[in-house]
Amino acid sequence: MPFSITLKLAIKALLVNKTRSFLSILGIVIGISSVIILMAAGVGAQNFILDTVQSFGSNLVQIMPGTPDDESYGFSPTLAGITITTLKYEDAQKLKDNPQAPNIANTTATISSQIVATSSYNEKLTQFFGTTPSYFSIRNTEITSGRMFEAREVDSLARVAILAPDVAKDLFPNTDPIGENIKIDNITFKIIGITESKGIGQLGVNFDDLIYIPVTTGQKLLLGIDYVSNIIIAADSDNNTSLAAEQAKLILRDLHHIDEGEKSDFTVMNSQDALETINAITDAMASFLAAIAAISLLVGGIGIMNIMLVSVTERTKEIGLRKAIGAKRTDILSQFITESVIITLIGGIIGILIGLGISTAITQFTTLRTAVTLDSILLATGVSTLAGIVFGFYPANQASKLNPIEALRFQ
Repeated sequence: MPFSITLKLAIKALLVNKTRSFLSILGIVIGISSVIILMAAGVGAQNFILDTVQSFGSNLVQIMPGTPDDESYGFSPTLAGITITTLKYEDAQKLKDNPQAPNIANTTATISSQIVATSSYNEKLTQFFGTTPSYFSIRNTEITSGRMFEAREVDSLARVAILAPDVAKDLFPNTDPIGENIKIDNITFKIIGITESKGIGQLGVNFDDLIYIPVTTGQKLLLGIDYVSNIIIAADSDNNTSLAAEQAKLILRDLHHIDEGEKSDFTVMNSQDALETINAITDAMASFLAAIAAISLLVGGIGIMNIMLVSVTERTKEIGLRKAIGAKRTDILSQFITESVIITLIGGIIGILIGLGISTAITQFTTLRTAVTLDSILLATGVSTLAGIVFGFYPANQASKLNPIEALRFQ
């Protein structure tokens, strides 16, 4: 039988049973739109996470005090809240412009602590970051108003501060903070700058809710310590991050008089390794979301099979009559498969449009930036067509096997 006739018969059969056809299409629509929406959300979340990490520098190496029990695990015990004092501000200074480290372009050191900051307008529980001027270039953090502190101010324990945008807004509502004073632990600091908005960074730090001061001022005047929380190194290029990390490790082991075979008293964490780990995690997350969406398609496909089986039962007499007047088994088989494919294609097209619309709405009205990819559309379309063929084959095969004499007797 020509395909054009098969197609006409299939369309006619679907139009005769509009409600049944609608319910079949609805299952596929839900499955397809779910695939597109969840994959778009997964890609959007993946891009957001990677962009956030990369916005703080993809050529960075972090050195933290202490060595993990399992060095292959790569995390310093300081992340668990253990205080270790093996890193000094002088270590960071000696890593910079060191002939033994040609791939280290810049270094900085930081300390931090939770404090209460008070202005003439308000007070706020926040966190201070003691650091150096090079921190802002290493971490790609711009000063949007005022200036950063200078090296001489670090050396002289200057009482100057740079506010992140949320702190500036809370401590100085409707007022320009530049030139104003705040108090931290009853010590007065002059506001010299405001940073750009950076959002949430690694380890959940809100970089919009910080106060930056010279690292030496934080050490001596606020905390009374002689060590730093970590040292951050910028490699001269992304490709040389691992080289810079190894050079820093060798120099610090020498500075700390650590003999060969002994464990280092610090942990080196490479941002490229972190990005690879994050990529693996986000890829797994995207695959997980796609798998969940695929379950929706499976349910929709099973729905098609069930409804087509009901259709076979209802149309037994029609099938028997067609076979009695000469219709071949392949004719019956192709008609029922064609009906299934039409249902899934219509459902696929509608599902794609709905998925695109909802994904766009999520981007428009929420902070999540979804990203609909061609892969997700092709996957959804391909799976929907395959579902029509696979789940339509069994009912079609059952219909094609009906004995015409028995079918004509069916009431």
